[in-house]
Amino acid sequence: MDSFAALLNNVVLLLALTVIYDAFSLANIKQQQWRDLATGLFVGVIAISVMLTPWELRPGVFFDSRWVLISLCALYFGLVPTLIAITMAVAMRFYQGGGGAYVGSWVILSSGLLGLIAKQWCLPSIKHINWKSLYLFSVVIELNVLLCMFLMPEAVRYQIIASIAPTLLVIFPLASTLIGMLLKRQQERRNDAAELAENKRLLAREKGILKSLIDSIPDLIFYKTSESEYIGCNKAFEGFIGHSEDFLIKKTDHDLFDPELADFFREKDRLMLAAGGTQSNEEWVEYPDSRKVLLDTVKTPLRTENGEVFGLVGISRDITSKHQDAERIKESELVHRSIIHTAIDGFWVLSIDGDITDTNAAYCQMSGYSSDELLTMSINELDASYNEQELSGIIDYIMAGAEQRFTTQHRRKDGSTYFVEVNATYWPNNGGKFFVFIRDITERQQSQQVLKESETRFRHLCESMPKIAVQGYDKEHEVIFWNDASETLYGYSSQQAIGNTLESLIVPESYVKTETLRMKQWFDQGSAGAAEEVVRQNAQQQHINVFSTRVLIRNLNNEVELYCIDIDLTAQKLAEERAIVLTQALEQSPISVMITDKEGFIEYVNQAFIAESDGAEGNELVAIGGRSSLLSAHEGFEDGYEGIWKTVAQGKQWQGELEIKQANSESLWQLVNVTPIFSSNGNINHYLTVKQDITQQKEQELKIVQQAHFDNLTGLPNRFLALDRLRHMLAEAKRLNHKLAVLFLDFDDFKKVNDTLGHSAGDELLVEASCRLQNAVRESDVVGRLGGDEFIILVHVEGEPSQLSIIADKLLEQFRTPFVISGREFVSTISIGIAIFPDDSQNPQELLRQADSAMYHSKELGRNTYNFYTEQMNLDIARRVLIEEQLRLALAQNELFLCYQPLVDLNTLDVIGAEALLRWNNSVLGNVTPDEFIPIAEQTGLIVDIGSFVLRTASAALARWRSQGFEHLRVSINVSPLQFREGLLLKEVQTLLTQVNLPSSAIELEITEGVLISGYGDVSSTLHGLNDLGISIAMDDFGTGYSSLSYLRKYPFDTLKIDKDFVDDICLDEADAKLVAAAVSMGHALKLKVLAEGVETAEQLEALVKLGCDLGQGYLFGKPMLIEDFERQVFEPRLGDVTSK
Repeated sequence: MDSFAALLNNVVLLLALTVIYDAFSLANIKQQQWRDLATGLFVGVIAISVMLTPWELRPGVFFDSRWVLISLCALYFGLVPTLIAITMAVAMRFYQGGGGAYVGSWVILSSGLLGLIAKQWCLPSIKHINWKSLYLFSVVIELNVLLCMFLMPEAVRYQIIASIAPTLLVIFPLASTLIGMLLKRQQERRNDAAELAENKRLLAREKGILKSLIDSIPDLIFYKTSESEYIGCNKAFEGFIGHSEDFLIKKTDHDLFDPELADFFREKDRLMLAAGGTQSNEEWVEYPDSRKVLLDTVKTPLRTENGEVFGLVGISRDITSKHQDAERIKESELVHRSIIHTAIDGFWVLSIDGDITDTNAAYCQMSGYSSDELLTMSINELDASYNEQELSGIIDYIMAGAEQRFTTQHRRKDGSTYFVEVNATYWPNNGGKFFVFIRDITERQQSQQVLKESETRFRHLCESMPKIAVQGYDKEHEVIFWNDASETLYGYSSQQAIGNTLESLIVPESYVKTETLRMKQWFDQGSAGAAEEVVRQNAQQQHINVFSTRVLIRNLNNEVELYCIDIDLTAQKLAEERAIVLTQALEQSPISVMITDKEGFIEYVNQAFIAESDGAEGNELVAIGGRSSLLSAHEGFEDGYEGIWKTVAQGKQWQGELEIKQANSESLWQLVNVTPIFSSNGNINHYLTVKQDITQQKEQELKIVQQAHFDNLTGLPNRFLALDRLRHMLAEAKRLNHKLAVLFLDFDDFKKVNDTLGHSAGDELLVEASCRLQNAVRESDVVGRLGGDEFIILVHVEGEPSQLSIIADKLLEQFRTPFVISGREFVSTISIGIAIFPDDSQNPQELLRQADSAMYHSKELGRNTYNFYTEQMNLDIARRVLIEEQLRLALAQNELFLCYQPLVDLNTLDVIGAEALLRWNNSVLGNVTPDEFIPIAEQTGLIVDIGSFVLRTASAALARWRSQGFEHLRVSINVSPLQFREGLLLKEVQTLLTQVNLPSSAIELEITEGVLISGYGDVSSTLHGLNDLGISIAMDDFGTGYSSLSYLRKYPFDTLKIDKDFVDDICLDEADAKLVAAAVSMGHALKLKVLAEGVETAEQLEALVKLGCDLGQGYLFGKPMLIEDFERQVFEPRLGDVTSK
């Protein structure tokens, strides 16, 4: 087939297939994805169809109209259908094969791409597509096809272009435009159809909404044609006629109503349609249930778009109730007018200018004017209280809706005035007017004035009562009156209370509900409850018992008010039982009370007074009517009772303390108060005598003085009194030029008594010790207890100070005698320090400090001795304070470090370990010896943290050595008694071994006898726990204590360390050699290793080896060394021939 015929055949096929696409109604598929799929497949099928009838220019080179189809698909149907169609067309082209397959496929792809570009940017909407744009689009597509031909082999490209160009540039653009317009028309038609369907749906919905709205309106709504045929109505109208809307259609009024009413409706319809505007009318109609109603009907013409009337719509509203209300109003107006004109109170109708337009007979009688005269007058001529300007302001005030009732004075015709109460109401309709009622209240005003004066007197009375709290409450329970006594009783000022409710102010929360109900009942019944005791609370929320009396009264406005009269029962008694309660209180009171007349004759005494008089010598005659005869021979009261009567006779109160000797010779102290009692005219008519027994108080005062100045346990002067006596004795010594000694005493190891025998035993020891101290000194000397186990003795030195040594020796001797406490006998020695005035100081505090320093020096010298204060002690104390101060910073400043001294097997001379020895190099003090700083660390408790430091550091060093292959080494660490105090040492060691990965056998802990006698309860359990853990325990300084042998048997020791003092003279002193031999034998007998300390010579080594000693340490093997020096020496295979040292 030639090119033109074949291609024209393709175009015709495309037109036919376009019609078929519309017939298939693929555009009606609702789901977008399915519609795109169906359209893509359909277009792909069409593409394959046109490719089956191609024009074959030469073998393998085919031409058809597929690019037209693909480009239009992209333009009208979008991306997804185009991709499906392209895929099918390209597959078909490759299936056809030939040399032009690739170029043909590119023609398909590029045509689709150009179509998509045109849809996206040039022709995004069908509205933008016209025949011009379609023709231009088609030309571009055909030019793209011709350009693609340049991709063909050069030998055939121009032949191909020449063969197809006329058809492609002339016929195909026209055909593409035709097909595109056809597709556009189809799509527009589908869009119009869809829009029409949507509009119908919306119209139906709007019609339904409008119908629902009209049906929901309670008014009757109907529609008629111009011929008065009904065409519709709402539900209310259906109920009115008793038929449905369908029945109503095309019916007339004559079909629904009686002829007369139907003619009335038709006539109104005709008049409205003739007038062409809205009209209304009222008519009585009858419902199907025979109910007659009055309808107000409004009718409006219905017009077409060009304004022609084609019918009418009517809306009828039931105004029966409104009509009936209007009739009732008219009737009520007639009744009210009759009432007003026959009323007792006067009545006006005023214009807004204040002119009287109507009045009644009552006001005529009230004012003396006739009705005709009043109708010519204004209120300015009748009101005697306000001028014209003020009345104008009142009128404006009432018109604004403000208060409408006020009181004023009106003037009668004869010129006299009278009080009236005016009640005015503004009526804004019909130009505005005022309805005014006037009541003559002259008599009421006079009564109110009397009542007001009475109320003023009442309020003045209530406000002037200082002890009776009076409050007033309105019916809402809000405070309207609050006197000063209420403010005092409840703590709220008048300003704070007024306006608040009773319940919110003074009723406890638990009583609020009950009190509210009671008050409501009182107001409702018009009678308050009986007087009673009630619980109230003050501003501080503290409960108060009051006796409350209530009364209901009416105020000037005839409103009921409740007044409560409250008496504070904490200061006063119940009002109706006051005398009885007061008498009972006096009778039961422990305070003696007597009332006499002004001549001294007894009128009343209570039981306490009688009982007291029975035991006193010559005390009061208590018979009623007898004369008071107070004795005048009381100690400490020189003028007797004449001074009392002289004072009270002058109208003054007398108060004083009297000591009375009783018949049993015991003293009775009384606080006596005699007060004159004045009559209303200011004259003395009675005397009130009140006597209170203060004997116990006096004794308590003496006891307090005793407790303030004397030690409760020993009865000795306490620190306060001892220092006070020191000051007095110093003053006396200065005056007499004598010497005075201050002895400061402290028990040695008193803490051990408390820890071992308990604090009660310690207290017994202190009591016994105080007796011994007092027995050892003169009566003129002062023994005092400063606190704890510290005592002070103040001694007058009448001769040489050397006599103080005799006193000190005597005191020491007193304490060498054993004490027997709790069945146990033991010796507790003391250390004494002595400072002398004026040799050492003239200041009491300084003397005490110096004696303390001397006492401390005695303890350092071994205790159980005394020392006189010297200046060197000051220096020692200062250095000790400095050491303590610097030691507290030593750990933080990394000043503490360890040295290591080798431990040697005496048989092999191998180093088996080292003892860790603590050293301190301070930036201020330099190198401080352990003998100097460790005791201070022990005393201050710093040794616990320092001991932990030693444990950590020594363990870390040992772990380092063992990691370098020296697994046989062990380290020996000294442990302080204080480290056992908290019972945490065992756990600390366990944790440390885990952290540094050491076996328990690598650690040996050295303890002294001080640990074992410290008294700490955890020592035994800790030592056994350490032993169970596998840690060795060594007894250090063996032989220097008192009980070492028993301790060796009691506790799980592994090593016995012989003290250096025994080793020093082992070669010189046979006794020392025997002691060492005994220690070695005993250690071996107990299966303990024996280590000798202080081995410094080869001779000592040889002697120890002969005695069988196992281990040794000392300068012979090595001094304590820094860890680096220790490692250099120890890491050699052996120490060498130490005998050559």
